[in-house]
Amino acid sequence: MSAPKLVSASLAVLFCATAAAGTPAYQPFPKGYGYLEPAETRALQTAVKTGDNAVVRAHGWRLWAGIMQPAAGLDWPVWYTWPNGTDAFADTAALNGDAAAATAEVKPAKRRMGRLGASTLTPVNVQNTPFYRIPEQVITAYPGAIVRTTEGGKVKISIRDGIHFAFNGDIMIATESLSKEALDFIRDPKQPVYKQSTLDALYSKDDPAKRVHNLNAPASYVVTKHMYWPVKAQGLTALPVWHDDFSAKYTGYAGYEKWRTAIAIDPDGKQVGQMAKVSYLHGLYQHDTTTPWPVITKAAKVYGLQDFYHHKVSAADWASFDEADKAIINAASYWLNGQPFGAGDYLVTVAMHINTKEIPSWGLQSVWWSDRPDSMPYAANRPADIQATGPWKHYLLTEAYGIPEKGNPDLLPVATNPYIELVTHPVGTSCYTCHANAGWPSSFKAMTPGVASYQNPQCPNLRASLNPKSSCLAPFTLTDFQWIIPDRAVGN
Repeated sequence: MSAPKLVSASLAVLFCATAAAGTPAYQPFPKGYGYLEPAETRALQTAVKTGDNAVVRAHGWRLWAGIMQPAAGLDWPVWYTWPNGTDAFADTAALNGDAAAATAEVKPAKRRMGRLGASTLTPVNVQNTPFYRIPEQVITAYPGAIVRTTEGGKVKISIRDGIHFAFNGDIMIATESLSKEALDFIRDPKQPVYKQSTLDALYSKDDPAKRVHNLNAPASYVVTKHMYWPVKAQGLTALPVWHDDFSAKYTGYAGYEKWRTAIAIDPDGKQVGQMAKVSYLHGLYQHDTTTPWPVITKAAKVYGLQDFYHHKVSAADWASFDEADKAIINAASYWLNGQPFGAGDYLVTVAMHINTKEIPSWGLQSVWWSDRPDSMPYAANRPADIQATGPWKHYLLTEAYGIPEKGNPDLLPVATNPYIELVTHPVGTSCYTCHANAGWPSSFKAMTPGVASYQNPQCPNLRASLNPKSSCLAPFTLTDFQWIIPDRAVGN
């Protein structure tokens, strides 16, 4: 049984409160998967220096298998017990016990949650993306979760982040989870970088000589981004699958709405292995926000839940979700299936980032589900001896440890998660380059002079081999590869 996560001034208060309520407390990364093991850490450092991708890929596979192990006493993975972005960036009202007020004040997540990742100067924020209008059923059912803002004289409607899930602006149901050491770092009373005022002070606009150039997160800092897909308990649910539909030279929109292939998920398993027709993408609009995006109908091969990491949402789970969590999940279900979501339905893992500070230059790895888990280069170096439960082998993995492309020390290989990145990024990107640009002051807009952005106008190549000493990053206070800090820092 799970319960709402509490937001408090310190992890000690958080853990004591949850334990007192009889709910599972924070569970650290499980042992036996290479995480922060001295010998493996040394091997990673050597591999980065020598360009040994096989070593870092094998480590990434172990991290992926480990973090998806069932949490003790829970039918959820280990990461579900971790604090998330709502916890880390709660306003001070939460520290006085008013968690609802604090959560309401947190800005809704922009549709830029895909961050990780050809030498191309294409802007990061690709054009002609589909428009996901919040379903009227969701607005009516969950009015407390709805956020209305005015931009350019037009009212925009969004959904605030919940206590478990963040609004991604589309079908994917996101959670950004952090290790307890990461939360401690962000909310350190001596340097609370969850506040814009702290970042302003570190940046020292009026006296650059006093500027702190780079934050230094601890080696135990882990941040993950996990994407669920809503699956109805009855009938078939469609899932678009990536078959290299667009090359790294393609510069247009390449999100899952445009992929050529889809599979179907059958929870009762009666049609597994057969071909069936599925329809998906309901209530979407073209980029102009008025022209309907066509509902897609495809012939799809049917798979069962055993091929996915999945969770059946119990009545206790549903009761533990707050109004925003329910709005996020229901909006996703309406867009995908044209139906509401509730207890008894399923959440299926489609993609996940796992970013760790195990080595000073960071390790970034990302996985996604595939119906061809052994037919692509992204299946390489998958260890055969991992003691792990669950279908972790049904996923593909890309890694980015800053190892340059062979023969070109200034360029990194393409590294992108098709589910997460391609809803906002072009195909030819590197997650390492993107994260190396993270800093303050920042802007959501690419190519913005004078501020940190995913695409710095002083080093605009999306696969540039960057590090904190790169000259184009010198003017900023770098946030140590963490976009979550400048993106979500709380203002006045």
